[in-house]
Amino acid sequence: MKLAAFEGLDQTEEGADFNIGGIYYDGENHGGITIPDMLSLLADHDPSATVQGLDSVPESDRPPVAVVRNAFSVMVFIGSGLALLAAIYLLTWFRKARLPRSKWFYRVVVIAGPAAVVALIAGWITTEVGRQPWIVYETMRTTEAVTGAEGIPIGYATLAIVYLGLGSVVFWLLRRLARQPLERELPVDAEVAR
Repeated sequence: MKLAAFEGLDQTEEGADFNIGGIYYDGENHGGITIPDMLSLLADHDPSATVQGLDSVPESDRPPVAVVRNAFSVMVFIGSGLALLAAIYLLTWFRKARLPRSKWFYRVVVIAGPAAVVALIAGWITTEVGRQPWIVYETMRTTEAVTGAEGIPIGYATLAIVYLGLGSVVFWLLRRLARQPLERELPVDAEVAR
């Protein structure tokens, strides 16, 4: 069901298509590029293989497709961009034996850090929401796995206080270093080095 939710595949299909990009709403993918038979090829290494659609299970056993499909698209888009950025770096390094010099390359590198975190979160959403409503497929539902343990708010509050303290220490250290940077290493005199 997770694969069907990734693609928004409503009906079980033989030779299922794969969609790149687009936004999923109102029960279908809008925009993007469709590659014929690619989902079957990815799922079973056979372009004419049958891929189970959402119609193969009752509606109560289906994950929320819009959330899963859109998070999957974000994850794949950012991941592909990061791979392209790495390829540009490596190509420049191997062909010219130097780092890229374009300002745009370094602007994209600055964006790559937060984008990688967004891709990580989108991947987590894809995985966790894609398995809904199951914790263990066809064995335990998420409604059965909710804990009744007391003291959870205290644990979360403690965790928040620890992270707030760590964040404050890091902020203080960075401000201190900004005001008084570490001394630069002085060049060694050629005669002293002998």
